[in-house]
Amino acid sequence: MFRDWFRRKEINAFGLALAQDLGRRFPPGGEARQDAGAKNQLASITERLYAQALQFRQAKRLGVYGKAKLGNVFRWRLKELGFSEKFADELSHRLVVHLAKGK
Repeated sequence: MFRDWFRRKEINAFGLALAQDLGRRFPPGGEARQDAGAKNQLASITERLYAQALQFRQAKRLGVYGKAKLGNVFRWRLKELGFSEKFADELSHRLVVHLAKGK
């Protein structure tokens, strides 16, 4: 029981940290930009975040519940930071897909 509680706490903290890192590197106002530079910047940042998430998944041996939990924490924190619902949903979906594929 306590092990699960600590594991959920770790997942929450990691998901929040991923969202904070994205918010710091690509502020919420940047999502409206459509230029190639913004798209490349976002792609670079998200690939780095996905790689960090994969390392976390492997280290913590996340199952289906853990992957979903991480995606939800990430999504809700992005919304709290001021990102649009569409943007937050899309990035969190991509995160969970990357975690599920393991690539």
